Amino acid sequence: MPARHNDLPLNQKSLNAVVDAMTVVTLCMTQILTHEQRERFGKDLVTMADVAGRKGKLELTSILLDVRAAVKKHDDELEAARAENDAAA
Repeated sequence: MPARHNDLPLNQKSLNAVVDAMTVVTLCMTQILTHEQRERFGKDLVTMADVAGRKGKLELTSILLDVRAAVKKHDDELEAARAENDAAA
């Protein structure tokens, strides 16, 4: 079983670090997906955020939407870089 860091204080700094780590892992995973698969993944995140919101889980809703925004921003940056490379070629 992997080591767990249960001694982290439960505060804004540690919670932000957890969200940042989740976002980085998500970005790493989505890099292997096609553009269409990343779009589907993003829509799924929005759907899950909507469900969480309807259940009153506003913190989870916020985190899921933050992760979705990071994936979308990264995808937009990849598309812009590809367009720039195509224009230079």
